[in-house]
Amino acid sequence: MSQYPRILGIAAAHPPFHYQQEETLATVQAYLLGPGWREKPELAARGQALARDFAAAQVERRQCAINVSEFYQGRRSTGERMALYREVACELGETALRSALTNCDPVRAADDITDLFVVSCTGYTAPGLDVLLARDVGLPRDIRRTNIGHMGCFGAMVGLRQGLATARAYPGATVAMLSVEICSLHLMPSENPEVLTSFSLFGDAAAALVIGHDSQATGPEIVGVHCAADFSAADQMSWTITDEGFVMSLSPRVPVTLRRNIRGVMDGLLTPHGLRPDDISHWLVHPGGPSILTVIQRQLELSDDQMALSWQVLRDHGNCSSATVLLILEALLQSGRPRRGEWGVMMAFGPGLTLETCLLRF
Repeated sequence: MSQYPRILGIAAAHPPFHYQQEETLATVQAYLLGPGWREKPELAARGQALARDFAAAQVERRQCAINVSEFYQGRRSTGERMALYREVACELGETALRSALTNCDPVRAADDITDLFVVSCTGYTAPGLDVLLARDVGLPRDIRRTNIGHMGCFGAMVGLRQGLATARAYPGATVAMLSVEICSLHLMPSENPEVLTSFSLFGDAAAALVIGHDSQATGPEIVGVHCAADFSAADQMSWTITDEGFVMSLSPRVPVTLRRNIRGVMDGLLTPHGLRPDDISHWLVHPGGPSILTVIQRQLELSDDQMALSWQVLRDHGNCSSATVLLILEALLQSGRPRRGEWGVMMAFGPGLTLETCLLRF
């Protein structure tokens, strides 16, 4: 048996409402600017600025768990948003968890799971999603449950890190990790350019994976993890709870901070295993936005082909917060491109300013 646990199964779940970027832009313009905005010069200028932001995001389509145009007919309180979060996050999360169990080879049953990590930063409920989903999926009563919240886009990487630690500490453990994010619940009135940029990027999704030791499994081994934060840039990403929902602020300085830090973080991940970036065949880079992907590609001297899946997921789904890097992993595994023995690196970024990374061996 390998000393490293493997990803035994993975599955994404996408919500039912599908929007082209132009449709989302029209909804945001109507919500923020009101009827007749095109005839009012000041509002028309703001509408045009929004259109430029939406075009620059390089998102073509995204999926949402709510009917966005209906939900935003009027102002929404945080309470209203959280009530809907509980409903749709449970539905989407259950679909992803059940599918991940089915996608294992052999199939895992619900009562095989010993540990559950649930990642989400777009809503809160108590009992938490860990309890509600354990009940609805039929997981064991004595399952060890952990909620990982308010970590933003790198949350799933923390779930992977904790899943790795659990599988190492308990060799018989079978870990399920779920990331579910309902970003579309948090459109709100704002004139802050950093907040408006987030509206052009974010979509909804859930993704789950199963981790464990299995000598017959063919999924990638989780070999190592490395995390670092640039505390001097802690305010460059924020996620603040207000009476009208959660406010995402994304500074244009983020790519500069990533450029300053990414090589050192890669050294921290790869050097203990005798590796360099040139040894890595597959790069799964969280698409926080086009400028972030561009900076990572340049700093690590990656090819367009190595970055293609990150751009594809950004284009087809938008930034789905913590679930996004798992969407890239699922797409890579479904492509059949990885060959046995090849290396892969996953990475995601978020408040802190935090860089979380994971080393895989296929």
